[in-house]
Amino acid sequence: MSKLWEEYLIQEDLIGHSPAIYQIRRSIPILAKGDQPVLITGEPGTEKLLIAKLVIDNSARKKAPVFITDAAKLNKTFDQEIQSLLQQQEHSSDDGLRGTLIVQNLEYLDRESQARLMSFAQGGYLQLQPHAEPMAAEFRIISTATSKLQEYAKDGIFSSELYLTLSAMTVKLPALRERKQDIVAFFEFYLDYFCRKIGRPVPPMPFEIFHQILKYSWPGNVKEMENAVRSVVVSSPEGMLLMEALPFVDEAEKFQRVELQSLNRAVAQLEKEMIERALRRFAGNQSRAAQVLHLSEPNLRFKMKKLGIRKEEFIMGNE
Repeated sequence: MSKLWEEYLIQEDLIGHSPAIYQIRRSIPILAKGDQPVLITGEPGTEKLLIAKLVIDNSARKKAPVFITDAAKLNKTFDQEIQSLLQQQEHSSDDGLRGTLIVQNLEYLDRESQARLMSFAQGGYLQLQPHAEPMAAEFRIISTATSKLQEYAKDGIFSSELYLTLSAMTVKLPALRERKQDIVAFFEFYLDYFCRKIGRPVPPMPFEIFHQILKYSWPGNVKEMENAVRSVVVSSPEGMLLMEALPFVDEAEKFQRVELQSLNRAVAQLEKEMIERALRRFAGNQSRAAQVLHLSEPNLRFKMKKLGIRKEEFIMGNE
């Protein structure tokens, strides 16, 4: 991966085997063939920039310069931002400029910058100095945005003309919660990446973490997954993964569920929770669960029977 992309991406390819991702993989060579603008939409935290990279890597422009900016920068000073991007690359020639311009978070582009981008997309010329002759600039524009962009275009908040121009070809990325079969693959990818980065062996995934990541909704999508796995790796002892290190696991919630009641009943409820947690961690292995709970195995089996806990519910694949 080039230094440009290393600043933005960890992944080099799409992860997962869900039908939606399979369909996007099939569409990338088609998107790469043309020079029309591409609009990539999806919730924050999805792999929109990665799709842009894959389109470029499979196109005739793969060796041409790539410039990455976002709406916030363009809103401040459109010309200076474009000029700054171009000056980062040694590609100027008398024949003009050629490459790909990636604009992130397109829905936040203000009215003035929308007009400037429309002019750039239609005219194909850039003026790098105040009194210099405009230079031919043959750039393919790839934009990223959330689904709000289409609503903004309908409501007149965003230029409908610019929207139609930049959405000549579109890709819609599904949220991570909509492709649960890819969640474990993402976790394993980032687990391997962060363990290798800090020089640790990759530990096995406990069943309790498997259970938690599948039931969680991942509102921050892939970016939240990346941050969560980093937190687990850094916060866990070498060779282990602690469920408590998952940022979205709130220990206080467990105690909030314990209503005011008899002490014996509350203790039994907490005891059941701890046994279930141990069984999740070790995928139903009673011997290892008993060990971490400092119980004898016969005593654990007795408590499980008393509390109505079945080990089959915690064996991998029975979710």
